[in-house]
Amino acid sequence: MEEVIRVHGYDKIEAVSMPAPAVTPEPVLTVAQRRVGLVKRLLAGRGVMEAVTWSFMGKVLSAVFGGGQPALALANPISADLDQMRPSILPNLLQAAQRNADRGSPDLALFEVGPVYVGVGPKDQATHATVVRRGNVAPRHWDAPKPRPVDAFDAKADAMAVLQLCGVPLGNVQVEAKPPNWYHPGRGGVIRLGPTILATFGELHPRA
Repeated sequence: MEEVIRVHGYDKIEAVSMPAPAVTPEPVLTVAQRRVGLVKRLLAGRGVMEAVTWSFMGKVLSAVFGGGQPALALANPISADLDQMRPSILPNLLQAAQRNADRGSPDLALFEVGPVYVGVGPKDQATHATVVRRGNVAPRHWDAPKPRPVDAFDAKADAMAVLQLCGVPLGNVQVEAKPPNWYHPGRGGVIRLGPTILATFGELHPRA
């Protein structure tokens, strides 16, 4: 048939529109799934490299970042230092950044979008986007001035960019200087929309 149409001439065939479907198909991806992809692209565009880390960590480290509850303990961990579900992605990324620094890459930015856990119920798991910046904002270059170290305002800019992408009205959010205790006092904050906490940011506390 294709050979006959070619000889007859494609330009002689009348164009016919396909009939509209009786039922509009449901989208393949949910809003939350599409949002995850958009956030990853945004952070990659801001010069942050994606990392994929374990969804669990040691109990001592978990307790520093708001975890350590018995409900988060694993019955059969793969190792003794990975025996709890993670309450935060932040310590995993901090360890990854330190491993890179130990191998000669002190200036880097990492992000991960993944699950965190506060309990064992269906509603006790949430998807968080977490960014860690370490060292200077850019690597040294012979044709550029000395780069400045990253600070809490860089972290705040990352958080605000993600919230804006997700449709949060930035004009209505409040920033409070009361971050969790693993952030340095006076060098972090909490971004709220009414009573809802949307993000935290800051410089890591020396004790943490």
